[in-house]
Amino acid sequence: LAFQEHYMVQLPVEERAARCLPFLQAAGHVDGDDPRVAAIVRAAGDRIKIAGDILDYDGFFTADDAMGYDEAAFEKRLTKPEDARDLLVGFRERLATLDDFSADGCEAALKAFIEEHGVKIGRIIHALRVAVTGRAVGFGMWETLEILGRDSCLNRIDRTLERMG
Repeated sequence: LAFQEHYMVQLPVEERAARCLPFLQAAGHVDGDDPRVAAIVRAAGDRIKIAGDILDYDGFFTADDAMGYDEAAFEKRLTKPEDARDLLVGFRERLATLDDFSADGCEAALKAFIEEHGVKIGRIIHALRVAVTGRAVGFGMWETLEILGRDSCLNRIDRTLERMG
């Protein structure tokens, strides 16, 4: 297995994605080729050691209204901080009108947002991650936003805000 893991991470992204695709198809996450697979493999980097590890990132293929939440993360990052809701609403508005919804565009938007609001990045980025993935951890936030796309991010943030009350 160690050889397989070492071998897998040395393959080009496209080849790793091709090897992961049957696992996603078997799980019912994709029907045919899906450009998100290569983007996820690229963003996950060496976290995908064997092809089946792609299933750890099934949240990218979950319908927005079916995404689950890690309850402890929701409580810590969205319920407890008094300003979490206001910051999430404000950044959601920024994402809705963002011209460049790439990883770089999302990063620049968040940096401008925190500068304008005089808050540290940790005040919003952790809440944002839980809002769009349901989890406290994952790979790069900017890549995550780009892979999910604007519509999915906005839907997931809206659902989170509704749940927050």
